[in-house]
Amino acid sequence: MNVWRYEVCERVEIEAPLEQVYAFASDPSVVPSYAPEVVRIEEVKRLSGHTVLVRSYLKVARLTFGFLYRYHYRPPTHYSGVQEGRGLLRGYFTLRFRPSGGGTTVSHTEGILSPVPLFAWAAGFVYFRVLARGGMRGELGRLKSLAEGRVD
Repeated sequence: MNVWRYEVCERVEIEAPLEQVYAFASDPSVVPSYAPEVVRIEEVKRLSGHTVLVRSYLKVARLTFGFLYRYHYRPPTHYSGVQEGRGLLRGYFTLRFRPSGGGTTVSHTEGILSPVPLFAWAAGFVYFRVLARGGMRGELGRLKSLAEGRVD
C-alpha cells in the first residue's frame, strides 16, 4: 500500500548539553510548555524500554482532541511518535538531537500520512501553512529559551 505524506522541518541550535536538552524536550510534563498545540500527554501503556503508548491531547482550531500515539525514545539522540490507527490521516513527529560545539542541534520534523493520494498534502497544507503558521519555528524558539534558561 502506498502512503503519501506532507512534511515540515525546522532546526535550532541550543546552548545547553545534549543530555539535558533531550531530557527536557522529551519529558511529557514539559512538552506543553514549548509546544502550544499539546495540551497534555498521558501514558497509556509501556510497551518496551523504548516504546510507550500515549494519549496526546492536541488543540486543533481551538478544539481539543485526544489521539493515541506510539512514542519511541532513544536517549539522548531521538524522540518520535506516530499516531496509531489506520484512518485516512495519521500525524507523526521526530526530534533528533546531536552535539554541536558546546551545545545541541535539535532537528524537528512533523507530518501527516495518508493512503489517499493528495489527502495528506491538502490536510498538511491547511494545518501547517494556515492553522499553525510558523508553529514549528516558534515551538523550537520556546524550547531553546526554556532549555537555555535551565542550563546547570
